[in-house]
Amino acid sequence: MPSPIHTDLLAVAPQVILTLAAGLLLLIEAFLPGLRRALSELGMLAVAGAAWARLALPTPGLVWSGTLRVDELAAFVDLYILAALFLTLWMAGPFLRRNDSERGEFYVLALFAAVGAMVMASAVNLLTVFLGLELLSIPLYVLNAFFRRSVISLEAGLKYFVVGAFASAFVLYGMALLYGATASTDLAVIVAVIAAGAALDPLVAIGLAMVVAGLAFKLAVVPAHAWAPDVYQGSPTPVTAFLSVVPKGAALIVLLRLAEGMDLARLSAGWVVAIAGMAVASQTLGNLIALVQRDVKRMLAYSGIAHMGYALVAVLVGGPDGASAVLVYLVAYTFMNMGAFAALALLSERDDRPHLIRDLEGQGYHRQLAALTLTTCLFSLAGMPPFVGFTAKFAVFRAAVNHGFVWLAVVGVANSLLSAAYYLRVIYALYMKPLPERAPELQPSLPIAATATVAALGVLALGLYPTALLDAAAAVITSITR
Repeated sequence: MPSPIHTDLLAVAPQVILTLAAGLLLLIEAFLPGLRRALSELGMLAVAGAAWARLALPTPGLVWSGTLRVDELAAFVDLYILAALFLTLWMAGPFLRRNDSERGEFYVLALFAAVGAMVMASAVNLLTVFLGLELLSIPLYVLNAFFRRSVISLEAGLKYFVVGAFASAFVLYGMALLYGATASTDLAVIVAVIAAGAALDPLVAIGLAMVVAGLAFKLAVVPAHAWAPDVYQGSPTPVTAFLSVVPKGAALIVLLRLAEGMDLARLSAGWVVAIAGMAVASQTLGNLIALVQRDVKRMLAYSGIAHMGYALVAVLVGGPDGASAVLVYLVAYTFMNMGAFAALALLSERDDRPHLIRDLEGQGYHRQLAALTLTTCLFSLAGMPPFVGFTAKFAVFRAAVNHGFVWLAVVGVANSLLSAAYYLRVIYALYMKPLPERAPELQPSLPIAATATVAALGVLALGLYPTALLDAAAAVITSITR
């Protein structure tokens, strides 16, 4: 029978693999600079090893003295994070070389950020939640400003740092208040105390509100959304792709674990109004402002605000239906966004220039593969069948209807129809407009093209055959609620 420390180490084997790989890559960068071009592939190999460890090793449940819960939910989210990291590293090497910015610390920071997200996904203690949050955030501050000679990249890093500092302060102060009210940092104990009738205790209410507000910054939902467009626009495109999916997924899982065992509608109508208001405002404001954007990355930033509004509906619904809808949405959003940003990297000359919609005019017939993958991902983001975006939104709206939130489903469908306008505008520019007088000088890249293609195929395959994804998400939630 394995010892407790042996079980603890095996439970976090994927995180250990990524951490050791990050240290190795840092040493290679320092002492073997001639191998710099292979760092992307070495990082991808480490990610594949971490994914194998998560699939092959058991999920023992509570480990590390009850601060982490490595269950089927954590394993599911770990695989989603590792998939996003793999796609990010795949396109990062050629992208950084094209922009004269290839340095080994990029891959090291990306690996550490993924470790932080994985810690957040399995954390069931306020201290480990905060540890994961900081381990995720600090590398991203640097990655956002990775183009040191670019003013907009430095601005993106500074803005994300300021917002991240505020978010961390909100979360930490809220955790302190929750500890003061419940005398525990264990999420299960805190949830039990709240469910027992402490939801209206001012100390609990303020503490919980501050934790939710801090996580709302990471989700970029209204009213904590203003940082997203500038940070998305200024960050290197692979970083933007990673930033758009991984921190949001980690924050959503923390919210799910926090809401586990609580019935918001029973505890307090005020919480239902607050979360529903954030969801509706995020959907509506995000889609309306995206309509007038001329930069594709800024448009996708506002699109992301709207999509997190849809995901919040599933969090509010709760129960097995809502929780499984969140998991489906995370997987779908990962493939859609990673594919869209990889295709955009193929259709851009350099990352220190604006990614204007008009620069895409006529590229549908000039760069067929990149345009097709971008079109596939945009159709999916709009929620059109037969793509996985339709499956994800259907899962969310079905859960809302089944639990009596019909009006939220109606608002969500209306906003999905509204969002089609700005996605179709990009597709119209790709295929219905002629090339500009000075066509962009695009540099083909096989790894970036492969990243976009794999993501687009995932969008299509999971849309055509959604049963496997839906069943997997439902099985994960069932296994942790037995």
